[in-house]
Amino acid sequence: MQAVVLLAGKGTRMAMDYEGPKHLLPVAGKPVVEHALDQLPCEVSELVLIVGGPHEEAIRQHFSDGAYGGRRIVFLVQKEPLGIAHAFRVATPVITGRWLGMVGDDIFGPRSLQKLVQQRDPALIASRVVDPQNFGVLVTDDSGYLLHAIEKPKTFISNLVWNGAMVMDRDFFDAKTAPSARGEYETPDVWMKLIAEGRKIKVIEADFWLPINDKQQLEEAEKLLGGRKLNNARKQHGQ
Repeated sequence: MQAVVLLAGKGTRMAMDYEGPKHLLPVAGKPVVEHALDQLPCEVSELVLIVGGPHEEAIRQHFSDGAYGGRRIVFLVQKEPLGIAHAFRVATPVITGRWLGMVGDDIFGPRSLQKLVQQRDPALIASRVVDPQNFGVLVTDDSGYLLHAIEKPKTFISNLVWNGAMVMDRDFFDAKTAPSARGEYETPDVWMKLIAEGRKIKVIEADFWLPINDKQQLEEAEKLLGGRKLNNARKQHGQ
């Protein structure tokens, strides 16, 4: 299985406080993106990194060895910032079957990622939040299958939101959608297109998720993961 990891964009909110790509900002001693990549299931054998924007060269330089964690890296470029669905579709020429897609600036738990790749149907990881209007919001049936998805709704629909990881197949690339009012290709629109065509999409609630989009979230991640690292070190030394 290939993993498509999104590392393009300007990182506008984080740029107010830090220089360079937010994916490379350190948390508990290593870059955010490495926390994400280190949780990938063993089924993933190749990394497809989608780069682009002002920080493309810094990302390429960071992964200049051409591999990470024993997995070969393929770089592809999103030439225009036309949304997350568009960024994933940049991978179309190199994807051969089922693939795991994820944003590269969030940190996920390994158990939910493992459960994700084990699904027979296309699947998403989701979390319940207090501010769903800032995310892609999901509504599921009693069996946990997606019924409805909408990007950043203005009215409350659900507190269950997509947290940036999914497993799809090539049907994702073939599902044609129009740009939203924001001028971007929205991932929820693709899922709804797939559902209209008869596909089922399973929604898995995450065991752990840390979004890293601004200074506050970065500092919260450092407190949580830095503390976890310290506690692990104490356990190893019998303290």
